Amino acid sequence: MFDIGFWELLLIFSIALIVLGPERLPKAARTVGHWTGRARAFVRNLTTELERETRKSEAARSFAEAKRVMQQSVTDLDKQADDDGSTSTSSQEKASKQAASGE
Repeated sequence: MFDIGFWELLLIFSIALIVLGPERLPKAARTVGHWTGRARAFVRNLTTELERETRKSEAARSFAEAKRVMQQSVTDLDKQADDDGSTSTSSQEKASKQAASGE
């Protein structure tokens, strides 16, 4: 995120030492560390939530597409069965009778 090198950190530490003094510098460093940790945790949590919502959205979209394809297939099969009508019914009846008679 930030590109802070060794010399920049040394400069910041030197200025903080001069401004705060050796007594208050450790407490200030702890406070900065605490708030930095909380900020990182917040960003990590936000990133995780966004990824979870993205996966959920993609899964819902995929599910809707699969449902649409299945409904279209069922509609096509129903149309095909209606077109064949009597042939498929008679074939089903013959198969049922053969199964019932044990042939």
